[in-house]
Amino acid sequence: MNPWGRTVMAALLSRRALFGRLAGNEPPAESGLAESVATEARIAELNGRCISLQGVSCRLCADPCDPAALGFRLLTGGRALPVIDDSRCTGCGLCISSCPVSALSLVPLPAEV
Repeated sequence: MNPWGRTVMAALLSRRALFGRLAGNEPPAESGLAESVATEARIAELNGRCISLQGVSCRLCADPCDPAALGFRLLTGGRALPVIDDSRCTGCGLCISSCPVSALSLVPLPAEV
């Protein structure tokens, strides 16, 4: 596959499927490629396990976030409140893999009202 084909394919595949293809584990064409294609937009969502909310200076999730969708609002007492800007989040999932306590997940993008 030429380099441009890989770029286009990367935009359509999930991370797992993309890295599997780049590693040479391409499934046969009839194996259901459509199953690995992302079908809906997703954004990051925070749950209550975030250790930054407990006063621990972590912020590891914001480091890999290129669009700067993750930020922190400083609170009294040395705590920092993680804030996700839905308009900037691309749903790439890099913040999820960098979180040591699995405090983030990807959820479907809410439908516009």
